[in-house]
Amino acid sequence: MKAMISKCMLGFPCRYDGKSKPLDKEIIEKLNQKYDLVPFCPEAFALPTPRPAARFIGDEIIDINGVNKTQSFKKGAKEALKICREENIKIFIGKEKSPSCGVKKTSAYINGCECKCDAPGFTSKLLKEEGIELISEWDLTSF
Repeated sequence: MKAMISKCMLGFPCRYDGKSKPLDKEIIEKLNQKYDLVPFCPEAFALPTPRPAARFIGDEIIDINGVNKTQSFKKGAKEALKICREENIKIFIGKEKSPSCGVKKTSAYINGCECKCDAPGFTSKLLKEEGIELISEWDLTSF
């Protein structure tokens, strides 16, 4: 069975800061035993790496320079869905706190303060709406 996974969690330097956030090797090994992993970064699909950090402000994604990046994030989410459909992927394993891939928590600005909100990122939300099962990186510790 195929599962799409946030590319940065496999060690690819595609995050906004040009770095990665790899999972523990044991978890990656277990995932590889259970799934045919398809790495994808919806942000790097539509934006350069590195790029200014971005957060939700209301329903839009604004980077730290005040530039609206909502359409780029939506473009990456749509590409993730396209890949899932083409490759019959039914599971997405997402990087928490990402405005794209967060499954349970997403970075946002509320009343001028940065916080972690209980809400999915653009890609996770779209995939869930289309019937893709979401798995949080936080749920992999007991995997």
